[in-house]
Amino acid sequence: MADILSQDEVDLLLSAVSEGEIAAEEEEKAFEPISGRDMTTYDFRRPERVSKEQLKGLQSFFEAFARELSIVLPPFLRTVVRVDLTSIDQLTYDEFILSVARPTSLSVVDMSPLEGNAVVELSPALVFPIVDRLLGGRGLSLGEPRELTEIENRVVHRIVGIILDCFRRSWETLVEFNLSIIQQESDPLIVQIVAGSEMIILVGYEVHIMETVGSMNMCIPLMVLNPVLDRISQQTHMVRKMGPEMAALTRKQIERTVRRVRVPFEAILGHARLPVEELARLQVGDVVQLDSDVKESIIIEVGGLERFKARPGRTGELSAVQISELLRD
Repeated sequence: MADILSQDEVDLLLSAVSEGEIAAEEEEKAFEPISGRDMTTYDFRRPERVSKEQLKGLQSFFEAFARELSIVLPPFLRTVVRVDLTSIDQLTYDEFILSVARPTSLSVVDMSPLEGNAVVELSPALVFPIVDRLLGGRGLSLGEPRELTEIENRVVHRIVGIILDCFRRSWETLVEFNLSIIQQESDPLIVQIVAGSEMIILVGYEVHIMETVGSMNMCIPLMVLNPVLDRISQQTHMVRKMGPEMAALTRKQIERTVRRVRVPFEAILGHARLPVEELARLQVGDVVQLDSDVKESIIIEVGGLERFKARPGRTGELSAVQISELLRD
C-alpha cells in the first residue's frame, strides 16, 4: 500500500514548490516525446475499429462472394459477366449516404441471424442493362438515369435475391445467413439503417456485363459484423498456418471433387428462326428446317459453351456423336 503523506509533509512540499526549490526540469522531462517509437495520427471523430488482420479476413470472404457472383450471373443473363472487388473501406454512414448518386437502386437487407440491416446499392449503369437484357433487349444502358418502374423494381428484387444467395453461400463456413429484402428505395436519404455517425464497412465491386461496366456497393454497419470479427481473424490465422504438405493435400481433394462434378454435354443439331404466327400453327408431324448440315459436323456445348465439333451417328440402338475437333477459346 502506498504511503499517505501527513499534513506537515504536504505543507512542506507546497512551500518547496512555491520557493522554487523543486526543479521544473524534471516536470518538463516527463512531457518530452519518447524517441525511437513509431507515432501515428489518430482521429477520434473517425475511429478505425477494424484491425488489419480482420480486414484481410473480410477481404477473403468478399472476394469469395465476387467469384460466386461471376459463376452464377452468366447463365442467368446469358452473357459474359465478371465481378471484381475494388475496395473495402471504413467510414461513417453519413459519408456513404452523401456519396451515393440519386436516383439509384437501394435494397435494405435483414442480416439475420446477426442483429441489424445492411444496404445493397446497384448503380443505374448496372441496373438498366440487366433489366433490359432480362426483358428481351440487348442489355443497353440509359442515357439519363431515372427511377425504376414497378415492373423494373420487381426484376431488381429478383436480381438482389440472387446476389444474396451468392453472399450466403460464400459466408456459410462462418455464418449461416438467412437474408431477406426488407425494402427497396431510389433515394438514399430515405434509407436510414443506423445513426449517421456509426461506422460501416463499405465494399465496392465493378460488374462487367459485355462492354458495360457498373458498380455495386455493400454497406454493412460495423455493429452488425462485430459478433463475427474475432472469428474472421481466427480463420485467417489458421489459413496462414497451413503448411505446404497440407496445402498440397487440400488441392488434391479439391481436384478430385471438381472431377466428379457433372456438367451438361449437349449436341446442337442446329437452329431455326420462325415467326410467332408460324410457330403457333405448328402441329405434330410438321418439319422444321435447321440452319446447319448435320451430315458434316455439329457443335457440342459443355456447360453452355461451345467446346467441340462432332459427327452424328449411332451406337447400337442409341444416337451418338464422334468428337472430330476441339474448339479453342
